[in-house]
Amino acid sequence: MASGGQHAPQNSGSEVRSFRCPGKSSDESLGEMALRCPLPPRPWNVSLSAAIRKSFSEACLRDALRLRAPSWTRSVRGGMLARPAAGPDPAAARGPPAAPSTQPPVPSPPRLMQKTWGGFPDQRRLLAYLTQAQGREARLWRGGQLQQGEICEAFREVVLWLLSVENIFDFSQTTFNLALTIFSRLIVSVKIKKHLLHCVTVTSLRLATKVNEEEELIPRIKDFIKHYGSGYSPNELLRMELAILDRLHWDLYIGTPLDFLSIFHALVVLGWPHVKELMPQRNPSLHVASLTRQLQHCMAGHQLLQFKGSTLALVIITLELERLMPDCCTPISDLLKKAQVGIGQWNRCKELVKEQLASL
Repeated sequence: MASGGQHAPQNSGSEVRSFRCPGKSSDESLGEMALRCPLPPRPWNVSLSAAIRKSFSEACLRDALRLRAPSWTRSVRGGMLARPAAGPDPAAARGPPAAPSTQPPVPSPPRLMQKTWGGFPDQRRLLAYLTQAQGREARLWRGGQLQQGEICEAFREVVLWLLSVENIFDFSQTTFNLALTIFSRLIVSVKIKKHLLHCVTVTSLRLATKVNEEEELIPRIKDFIKHYGSGYSPNELLRMELAILDRLHWDLYIGTPLDFLSIFHALVVLGWPHVKELMPQRNPSLHVASLTRQLQHCMAGHQLLQFKGSTLALVIITLELERLMPDCCTPISDLLKKAQVGIGQWNRCKELVKEQLASL
């Protein structure tokens, strides 16, 4: 990430043009929802009565009595491990050792994820992941196009800004990709005014960190605002979070383009192992990192909002295959079939991706 990417302070007003949504008043905007969202009370401001505190203590005691026995008393392969008692040596009291068992050893339980060379899951497992991601995408994805010229340019600027800001909190690329996916879902369903795009982008990143990052790695909201959103108060950001969650029905995790990119890349490496020899430094991880940069740059193109994330990821992979392998008709046809993407849609998306990558 480039350093010194602080964005200019934006207005903190919450004005978003009205958008009709089932079950909502047509006159209510996202900004109005953000303003009326009640914030939960702080834990240290909540007072409990003496009766509640007493019942809480009694409940804790009852639950403590239900705890499992110490590890030295738990059964191990049908037997019990007795806690050693003080006194004579227990080994002497047991007598001579028993004869070794003639039964074959009990096999260990199978691994949940079967792996092949290079640490990739097998193809059957990958196809299951692909089906799961396609199901999430089909349920939540709503494509569209931006009509206003100023919003189209502002959308590109704010996405490229987010990708260029120094990543001082070490967020993963999965987190950034989920943030861009949340932002894209919102902007095609709600007409947001230009001066609010920065606030919505920062809030999308904040929500993505809560979904993807470990709890101890999520920065405090004041530190987060200091780096990404100077000009906003914590309450403004929290209210915008609640408004976005309400618009997206509290269902943030769609199958992201990066999910599909990783799956398609692994399928290619497993199906055509000689592709690995053509990769930079013969390293699939470095290759995926390079393709991820291309993918996230393409997500700044407003014209690509009309395509699913799976289609965008498929085009990125197939363009790379065409560059590495002159005769790549077989793997491309196989990926098109597995991704359930028509050749016409693939060609249209391919031309727009080429235009977008020309500016990378």
